[in-house]
Amino acid sequence: NLSAQGDVDGGRHFTEWDDPFLKPSYLFALVAGDLGCLQDTFTTRSGRAVQLKFFSEHDNVAQLGWAMASLKQAMKWDEDVFNLEYDLDVFHAMASLKQ
Repeated sequence: NLSAQGDVDGGRHFTEWDDPFLKPSYLFALVAGDLGCLQDTFTTRSGRAVQLKFFSEHDNVAQLGWAMASLKQAMKWDEDVFNLEYDLDVFHAMASLKQ
């Protein structure tokens, strides 16, 4: 979850994230660049809103709708089948066509 963000000298910025649930580090990545974003929310069965964001090159943002719909269906499936509710306030993913 986002815990702090702001500006630092030289026109730079910082962001700090806090995950209250231990996870292996291979589940996380850092991506930087001039990216576009498709945003939505998913409401968990307990009523908590989870911010969903898919990032991609600006030219590809229009193609992210299927990925967002699939993610929301998968989150609901996890709740319905395994009784597992997503445990963070945000879910961010990166999709790129460039290699």
